[in-house]
Amino acid sequence: MAITRLGPNNSTNISGINLTSQVTGTLPTGNGGTGATSFSPGKVLQVVSSSITYQKTVSGSTSQTDVESASGTTWETAITPSATSSKILIMSNLHSVGYHNGGSQAKCQTRVFGKIGSGSYSELKFAETGGYDYGGSGMAFHSMINHNYMWSPSTTSECKVKFTFHPADTSQTSSISYDGKPTNVLLYEIGA
Repeated sequence: MAITRLGPNNSTNISGINLTSQVTGTLPTGNGGTGATSFSPGKVLQVVSSSITYQKTVSGSTSQTDVESASGTTWETAITPSATSSKILIMSNLHSVGYHNGGSQAKCQTRVFGKIGSGSYSELKFAETGGYDYGGSGMAFHSMINHNYMWSPSTTSECKVKFTFHPADTSQTSSISYDGKPTNVLLYEIGA
């Protein structure tokens, strides 16, 4: 549909067009429009945040280890969706440190797990970070591991998120929240 100017034609003062009352139709995409006739954007319905500074270290093992809070228990963050159609956007920053004694690389592997109600945790996302020492004399790294994941739990029951980590091999050491550096997570309920 073409754009129609309503009211008197005032072509000498084009900046005087009021787009809300003097124009009908769809603004072409070439002139700043989107071509869309309606929108149904998602809405942020609630936000839950959590942060820890407790240092947990794993050395000589590749077993997945829970990131812990200062009380020594698994660090879990909970959110309860208001509708089964809602999605949970998980955004986290895990402060990691790793060391490899005499090797060429050091890596810290992390995973995000989700649990619905009293059910079991299942893996949602994997990520790793690290560094390389081409001299072979051992190396260390400091890095933030970011997890951004859209979870569709399809429930109105409480949903919990936790994280695990471990070195990439048994000759390495990895820490989360080394020296009290903060590790954070934000959970956003996104309405459909």
